[in-house]
Amino acid sequence: MKTPRATRAAALAAASLLALTACGGSSDDGAGSGGSGDGKLSVVYVPGLTGNPFYNTVGCGAAAKATELGVDFKVQGSPEFDVARQTAIVNAVVADAPDALMISVTDSTAMKLPLAEAKAAGIDVITIDGDLEDKSIALTNIQSDNEEGGALAAENLAKLVGGKGAVLGINQSPGNPIGEAREKGFKDKLAEYPGMTYLETQYSENSTATAAQIASAAATSNADLVGVYTMSTNNTEGAITGVREAGKTGVVRVVGYDTSEPILQALQDGTVDGVVVQYPYGEGQTGVQSAVDASQGKDVPREQTAPFVFATPENQASEEVQRYVYKTDCA
Repeated sequence: MKTPRATRAAALAAASLLALTACGGSSDDGAGSGGSGDGKLSVVYVPGLTGNPFYNTVGCGAAAKATELGVDFKVQGSPEFDVARQTAIVNAVVADAPDALMISVTDSTAMKLPLAEAKAAGIDVITIDGDLEDKSIALTNIQSDNEEGGALAAENLAKLVGGKGAVLGINQSPGNPIGEAREKGFKDKLAEYPGMTYLETQYSENSTATAAQIASAAATSNADLVGVYTMSTNNTEGAITGVREAGKTGVVRVVGYDTSEPILQALQDGTVDGVVVQYPYGEGQTGVQSAVDASQGKDVPREQTAPFVFATPENQASEEVQRYVYKTDCA
C-alpha cells in the first residue's frame, strides 16, 4: 500500500537524522535501515533504453544522490528504444507504487496515458531529458537548454573555419522536439556569421551507418562544405566515419552532440573537432532531490535546466570535461 505523503516525509526525515547520527559515531538500534518497506522514499528511474551511456549516467547520479539522502532507488528499463516496451515497464512500476517515477520518455505524446495513470495513482512523475507534450502531468522536467547547446556548437564551428563556408546538419528524424531545438539554436547562431551558409538538415533515423553515408556523400560532392553538425550520439559517430572515409578529416570539420566510447576516442585522435556534452549525472541527482523535496512539501520548479560543456581535442582530458563525460557504469 502506498504510504501517505506526510508519513513518508516524516519517515524520510527520521532516516536522514539517523544517517547523520551514525556518521557522528554513535550507535542506534538500527530502526529504519532497511529497504523501502521500512519507510524510505522510493524512486524508480525508467530510461529511454538500457545500456546507453547517457541514461546510464543519469542512473549513476540518481543512485549517488539516493544513497546520500537515504532513498530507495531502482532502475527499470528496456534494451530497446520502444514506446510499447517502455509503456509496459511504466505499467509494472506503477503497480509497485513507488513514491516517484523518473523517466526519459521515448515519445512525448504516446507516453502521456501511462504517465497520467501514474500521476493519478499518487506517484510524482519527473521527466529527464525530454518533457511530455502535456506539461500538466510531470511534477518537473529536467534537461539541458537544447537551443543554447546548438548555439554553442555553431559558435565553435564558426571559429574553427574562420567564419566562412557551408555547413550540413544531420538529425535523427523530423518532428523530434529536442532535435528541432538543437537545430534552431545552431541555425540562429550561424546566421550571425554572414560568410557562413546552412545548407539543410538531413535525417538518419538514428542510424550511425546512414549518418556516415550522408556525411561522406556531402563531403565528396560539395567543395564548399567546411562543416557537419550532428545532433545526437549516433549521428556524431556516423559523421566522423563518413568524413574520414571521404578523406576529408581536418578539411570538413565535425561538431556535434554527446559522448560515447567512439566519440571519446575521436576526440583523442582529433577526428572530431568538438561536441556539446550534457550533464546527465547532475540531471539524475536533481531528479532524486526533486522527489525528496516534493515529499517534504517543498516547492519544485516546473522547469530545471542542466549545464553542459563543449569538449574539444585540446580540453577533453581536463577535470572539468571529465566531470560531464557519460559513463557506461557507475564505478
